[in-house]
Amino acid sequence: MNSILDRLTGLRDAMRSRGVSHYLVPSADEHINEYLPRWNARREWLSGFTGSAGDLLVGLDPRETFLFTDGRYHLQAERQLAGSTIALERVGTKDAKTLGQRIGEFAKAHGKEFALGFDPAVLAIGTVEALEKLVAPYGGRLVPIAGHLVDALWSDRARPPTSTLIECPPEWTGASVATKLDALRQHLSKLDATATVVVKLDQVAWLLNLRSMDDVPYNPVFEAFLYVDASSVHVFMHAPNRRIERDARAAIPGLVTHEYAEFVPFLERVEHARVLLDPDATTYAVLAALGRARATTVVRAASPIELAKAVKNEHELRCMERANLLASFAKARALRWLDERIEAGDAVTEASFRDRIEAYYADLPGYRGLSFNTISATGKNGAIIHYGDAGEHPLRVGELFLIDSGIQCDGGTTDATRTVAVGTPTAEQRRLFTRVLQAHIGGAKAVFPEGTSGAAIDALVRAPMWSDGLNYDHGTGHGVGAFLCVHEGPFAIAEPKRRANAVVALTPGMITSIEPGYYRADFGGIRIENLYVVKDLNKVVDGKRYFGFEPLTWVPFDERLIDRAELTKAELAWLDHYQAESARRLATVG
Repeated sequence: MNSILDRLTGLRDAMRSRGVSHYLVPSADEHINEYLPRWNARREWLSGFTGSAGDLLVGLDPRETFLFTDGRYHLQAERQLAGSTIALERVGTKDAKTLGQRIGEFAKAHGKEFALGFDPAVLAIGTVEALEKLVAPYGGRLVPIAGHLVDALWSDRARPPTSTLIECPPEWTGASVATKLDALRQHLSKLDATATVVVKLDQVAWLLNLRSMDDVPYNPVFEAFLYVDASSVHVFMHAPNRRIERDARAAIPGLVTHEYAEFVPFLERVEHARVLLDPDATTYAVLAALGRARATTVVRAASPIELAKAVKNEHELRCMERANLLASFAKARALRWLDERIEAGDAVTEASFRDRIEAYYADLPGYRGLSFNTISATGKNGAIIHYGDAGEHPLRVGELFLIDSGIQCDGGTTDATRTVAVGTPTAEQRRLFTRVLQAHIGGAKAVFPEGTSGAAIDALVRAPMWSDGLNYDHGTGHGVGAFLCVHEGPFAIAEPKRRANAVVALTPGMITSIEPGYYRADFGGIRIENLYVVKDLNKVVDGKRYFGFEPLTWVPFDERLIDRAELTKAELAWLDHYQAESARRLATVG
């Protein structure tokens, strides 16, 4: 099946045979991944949309087929869905409907005839239960179908790798597997649980101190499930005896390995256990399998692994500091190369700059690969927030150029964005860039009491832009793993309506981006992004500790785009210190 239309036709035939009126193909897979291994990118294969976030609802009636994605991908999705018959729901814009709203609408319209099919292995427990509540009042029903319907249509689907995993040394992790398991089991005991299931790949990789550069593009994780009880760690993966070497096996106390396909049958055989499941980080198939197990109770609670992973220890922070300084050096070097080429009148394209910065990254000691697809966007392409199609578009004098990139490095992960002028900027470019810079500085210099959520910081960052009638259609910040995923929880700096986890309090040791922006189709894009670590400021007022942000990214901002007359004294002081400190730190590399 080569065309999107043929694939949709094949899926609808399978839907009819299963007696369902609609079928949900989420962005995520069996591990609730954001970035997927090639063999699990079902929504991408079916729709042609390549963004990292977007759920596809397919109706037997083509008029009831929609892709739902947020503002990061509206322009990209519009291009990629052209001619597919899939309608785009621009979630977050006026009058656009969410996935839940559309499902509720169709359930109301079809009544008892509404039957939503889904693979229980790729939807989180909480998602399924929320959908059930939407359709039940109208007599509709959810139909779990074991085995994804797309898989039977996807004849050239890739096969998972079986390469040897990377064992992380103590200087990267700062904690042994045994230490992490002890902490996990203590938490389970407090919740009166005797075991837990782990399906999220970054949690698996962090807990076992193992990584892979072969499974998921840009993310050094590997496909596996875990079942951890009081004495054993059961690992389910493809070719486990080949992938985990002898030394790594010895470092995991109580290790028992199984083939990947044995996971659900194993859960069905569990007896007399109280198993902790995170409803937002565990698939419905796990809940169903444990429901068939003997004398087994499910304990619902947030996974303690997620918070433990997000709060970096001293070793992890040192690795992150080193990786981000090295990446900053490469980015500053590439931007200096760009200025030299433009001044000399040489042609530079999006692709040639991307190739140049990636070559500089590859020269860095400990380089392991990119942490996401490089965004190299000039002119109007900068308005496509996650533009990933860098081509032979030339960088033209008078336009803005946006470069968003990062790497995986020994023990560390990086992500940073700079927007620079090509030649002399216009007054409008300087005004808008300065507003985005003020927004960034507002977050970077924030001082806040313990218990402050990402939502509060988000409002603080947006305030300078709101005052000028400006805004941006994406979150302000995301967590970043230590030699792990470039996006991680359990927190987010965002509006709560955009990210439910924006209500989670920021804690010292967490690493977050701060990345306000401005985008307009006829103008282009501006984004300024640094990574910061949340630091305890050793300040206590009325019994509450106060925290702040310390930079990990050290790339000077383009002074040509800054209208210093618009900055307050506090903003100027922060900027001058950052520019000078960036120069000082970059001079130490090389």
